[in-house]
Amino acid sequence: MLGRAQVRQENLFFPPRQQATGKHNLLREMNKIVNFTPFRETAAPYFSDTGRPSIDPVAMIKMMFVGYLFDIRSDRMIVDEFIDRDSFREFVGYGCDESIPTHANFTRWRQRLGPKVFTDFLLDIRSQCEAAGMRLGNCRLFDSTRVKARASTNSSAKVELEPEIQPQEYLDAFDWQEDDPHGRKVVVNTNDPEARLIRHGNEPSRFVHKVHMGVDSKTGLVTNVIASHMADHQAMIDFLRREEGIDCVGADKGYSAIECFRELDAMGIKPFIPVLDHSNDKGDKYHLSDFTYRMEEDAFICPAGKTLRMICDQPAKKRRMYAAKQSDCARCPLRARCTNGKRRTLTVSIDRPLIEKAKFYTLLPRYARVMRRRKAVMEGTFAHAKAWCGMSRARGIGREAMEIQATLVAAVINVKKLLAHVREGSFSPLQPVFALLGRLLEVSQGLIRSFWASTRSELVKVHRFVYRPLTAD
Repeated sequence: MLGRAQVRQENLFFPPRQQATGKHNLLREMNKIVNFTPFRETAAPYFSDTGRPSIDPVAMIKMMFVGYLFDIRSDRMIVDEFIDRDSFREFVGYGCDESIPTHANFTRWRQRLGPKVFTDFLLDIRSQCEAAGMRLGNCRLFDSTRVKARASTNSSAKVELEPEIQPQEYLDAFDWQEDDPHGRKVVVNTNDPEARLIRHGNEPSRFVHKVHMGVDSKTGLVTNVIASHMADHQAMIDFLRREEGIDCVGADKGYSAIECFRELDAMGIKPFIPVLDHSNDKGDKYHLSDFTYRMEEDAFICPAGKTLRMICDQPAKKRRMYAAKQSDCARCPLRARCTNGKRRTLTVSIDRPLIEKAKFYTLLPRYARVMRRRKAVMEGTFAHAKAWCGMSRARGIGREAMEIQATLVAAVINVKKLLAHVREGSFSPLQPVFALLGRLLEVSQGLIRSFWASTRSELVKVHRFVYRPLTAD
């Protein structure tokens, strides 16, 4: 049965803290700004109407929230901190004489509720940020990061697949979307089978989970989080299908895929993504971009002025092949720079216009602004999550536990941004005047420094001229 914490007179259990500073003041401020009570209604369907009352869901989510807010690395340490700190007890609503839930309660709650409930909690925090005046923009930024799993390479095993089972089918069972690099054998960790073994550069191999995150370009709020080994562009399309009013997206070259451009074009979203075009890339030979396409003839014109006509149409593979005449290539003066074969051929995707359209977007001034914003916001968000919110390592086992951890970390980041937004809105009306005076002071100091630097250089020249040694001549 769903439980509810009893309302107590806090002044009977906690001493007055009129001059409270640090964590105590921060938690009191968050309690006034953020409303955690909707989480009780979100978790209610997962509990029975009869039986023994459970722990208050609001108390549990607050305890988990504090764990990521102050980077407390384990459930046991969270319980120990709540036992010792009256500021944490006051934030959650526990009195000095009440017992704290054990670390096992956190595991049971995560397994009972699942990632969807915590995703709804993140969306509720996002709604509260919008209600406080943080209006989301029409541009989304996307990126992914790898988080070290609770799995050692010493506890891995190579699994033999049955002859009738394909490697891709086995990987899909664990929500993996990439081909098996080991042929018929798949390296699986015995402790966390859903973790993925990777090796980056000269670093040793390790098991990781992949976390995809979407961030609003205007406010920096985290809008979506998912833990999955699917391709980056697939996670981005999944995020965008849940939202409306998105005008453009910003991502790095890992999202440059023709399937991504096709989906974004169908949605009417501008892809500000670096385009990796390797079509007909033959080293120092002529590239596809060096050929001119004539739509009325459905043919390409080579740099020497010869025509390449379509010789093969493959709708299943979504591509067409064009080729020149052997007689034209045999006596062409540019043959050495064009091909080593008897004639030049081109393999062109039917989605080639989408690639050219994506290249056009990279030439717009807004593309540069979005990419600068993406670098600052996305890299800053992941750095903050790993350095200050405990996302440098997975706390649980499995993909769902990793997704819950990443979702709560995103909620903490959003609450911090909400708190900063409220603090900026509570400034004095004279604050713009003070800011203007401070800016004028900085400008005047800069002018004085530049004037003194130029004057000092002139004085040094005069000093060297007057006091130069007489023997210099």
